[in-house]
Amino acid sequence: MSSNPFTVIFGVEPKSMIPRDNEFMGVVSVFESDSPMTYGYVITGVRGCGKTVLMTALQNYFANKEDWCVLRLNPDMDLFSSAVSQLGQYIKLESEQVTEANLSIAGFGAGVSKKSFSDSETLLRKMLLEAKKKKKRVLVAIDEASNTRSIKTFAHSFQAFIGENLPLFLLMTALPENFSALSNAKNGTFLRRLPRIKLEELNSYLVVEKYKEIFKVSEDDAISLARIVQGYPYAFQLLGALLWDSGKTTVDDKMIVKLDGMLYEGAYSAIWNHLTDKEKNIVVGIAKSESGEVKDIRNTLGMAPNQFSPYRNKLIEYGLIKDNSYGIIEFTLPRFKKFVLYMEKYNKL
Repeated sequence: MSSNPFTVIFGVEPKSMIPRDNEFMGVVSVFESDSPMTYGYVITGVRGCGKTVLMTALQNYFANKEDWCVLRLNPDMDLFSSAVSQLGQYIKLESEQVTEANLSIAGFGAGVSKKSFSDSETLLRKMLLEAKKKKKRVLVAIDEASNTRSIKTFAHSFQAFIGENLPLFLLMTALPENFSALSNAKNGTFLRRLPRIKLEELNSYLVVEKYKEIFKVSEDDAISLARIVQGYPYAFQLLGALLWDSGKTTVDDKMIVKLDGMLYEGAYSAIWNHLTDKEKNIVVGIAKSESGEVKDIRNTLGMAPNQFSPYRNKLIEYGLIKDNSYGIIEFTLPRFKKFVLYMEKYNKL
């Protein structure tokens, strides 16, 4: 029996993924340009939308290029030290290029492995200068960036490095609310100006075709499956995995209960807990509205237009709701309304 082509693990590139070709090729074409229009991108979107998967695909693409050095940095560690340590696998400095002091780094050419260095930012600059001489470009990838001092300090230096025409490029993933806090912090102008790639729902046609291909079902049956997941990448993987493990090609009530439980545990509970109490109240008001009309929701919540609009805009930015041209608000995530109503009831008991 062949292995399950779907995965329920975050960040792992699934065998049966729906490619984000437009976003992927957009980054590649800019970064490989002789005169890039930008030296960095931030990939944002709701939890489970495939941010890490897209960034991993881009990292792997550039890692296979001889003229690129890819540094995968942990945002919870010292970013300068990590960058210097990883870049040392590609760029070797001679001992006379390095000053002694406090930062221990290994593997920088003959006679340098046991030396210590004055300042990791200065050392990184020297290594980037060496990379430029060797006609190499350096890609820094940071997953799950948030409003930390380490990220802000590194971003400030990154801006200086590209101002010096050093061959440094940046890819970050972040939840919309985390990046908003980071870019709106003091001295966050550079980050605010970074182009954002906001991952929306998957192409429904491609979802249908993928389900048809894997489960050998009719187009009508594949459309029924696609409607359940609503283009949400995590739900696409979860439902596929449940169907594959069950040996079925149709969904029954028991499978829907399993899907709800996995969405709750894997994504929705974390999304809910990240909301403020006021945002939760707004979300509950949206879930309780029969019509979904903005006016009806505002009346349910007892809010004036100028009070409601900022929260609506925030929830749109978070990727939780969409507001169509007819003034109807809908949840973007599959079965999220049911989850919200459950949480509201559960918290009252």
